[in-house]
Amino acid sequence: MPDISPPGTSRAEAFEAMSRATTGLSLPPAAPLPARRGFLARRGRLLLALVLVGAAVAGMLHQQLTLSTAHAVISAHTLPVRSPIGGEVTDLVGEPGAELPHGLAFARIENMQADRGRVLDAQQDGERARMEVDALIGQIRALEAMAGELRARAALHRDVLAEENQAWLAEAEALRSAALARAERAARDAARAGELARGGHASLAARERAEAELEIARREAEAQGMRMLALQRQAAAARLGAFTQPGQTGAAYADQRLDELTLRRDELMRQLSLQQAALDRAERRLAEERQLHEARRSAVISPPRSLILWRLHTQAGQRVLPEEILAELVDCRSAFLLASVPQSALPHVPPGSTARLRLAGEAVERRGMVVGRQGEAEAREGGNLAALPTRTPGQTALLRIALPPFEPEKACPVGRTGRVIFDGRGLPRPW
Repeated sequence: MPDISPPGTSRAEAFEAMSRATTGLSLPPAAPLPARRGFLARRGRLLLALVLVGAAVAGMLHQQLTLSTAHAVISAHTLPVRSPIGGEVTDLVGEPGAELPHGLAFARIENMQADRGRVLDAQQDGERARMEVDALIGQIRALEAMAGELRARAALHRDVLAEENQAWLAEAEALRSAALARAERAARDAARAGELARGGHASLAARERAEAELEIARREAEAQGMRMLALQRQAAAARLGAFTQPGQTGAAYADQRLDELTLRRDELMRQLSLQQAALDRAERRLAEERQLHEARRSAVISPPRSLILWRLHTQAGQRVLPEEILAELVDCRSAFLLASVPQSALPHVPPGSTARLRLAGEAVERRGMVVGRQGEAEAREGGNLAALPTRTPGQTALLRIALPPFEPEKACPVGRTGRVIFDGRGLPRPW
């Protein structure tokens, strides 16, 4: 049985003794190791053990003071694009993940079977209103032509009546002159008969007859003067359009007809204004119905701003119904982080808490701030969130964390996963 070297013997000495015992050969003695080298080796091993123990203790303390989860994903609210009309999808542009700039028509819907009944009804109403307007305009023009003829006839009547009045005035003036002449002669005869009667050369009856002739002549002259005054007044009234001759009713027949035509024209003008308003309404309705028909027949869909095509629910050539979702868009500039944490951790990560994020595949650490709890209605499948984090069995909740904006030249971060660490004290066990 070989001898066992004492504990203080070095490994080289023990190996040499075992070799001599086995082979029976004698080896030269090895050089003794320095005592200081063994002391440093033992110190190094002790220091290494202390470092490992310290790291383990630090890790345990860090786990007790922080909460971390690998169930985190960058998400954003999606904007559903619905079909405004039913029809066939044509000119579909872009694939999921493509950027859709503002104003780009990435989808068109054609509906060649759109109903044109309302357009035809509006067109018929417009044509009917236009015919009514044209008829009223024709009646008004006919009345205006008739009124022109009546005005010409009334002017001719006034001219003829003025000539008659001038003739009657000339006749009355001549008769008055004759009456004045007879009155002068009767005055001379009466004076001569009075002288003869005073001289006894003429009878009293002759004198009285001469005086009676003088009175008659004077009365006739006064009557002719009054007739001349009446004729002058008739002529003045005729120039103003009023007629006082026998058989007249204050105005000529043509003027009376003009008054009736004026009243009729005013009534037609009122109807024309109403019908013109109806025509304007019909034309506006026709324009609106045509615009609505065009909107129902063809629709171009464009994003409201520069967005990312997140999900595509249709394809070219497919028929869709009104309000059916065609695609979902997402704005990467409004991205935020969703992290799944246990329910027991909610009191320890209130809004305003700091969170550190490290995305998968990156060494850069990003800092964010807890905004609050995400509603469960949006967190279900089919909600308006672009991405949802995975969850472990048990009572969990979603925290929404605001992140600093990402670099615009990089790809959209929505959908990327990572690990989140929440800083704080008194947190529950790490998850």
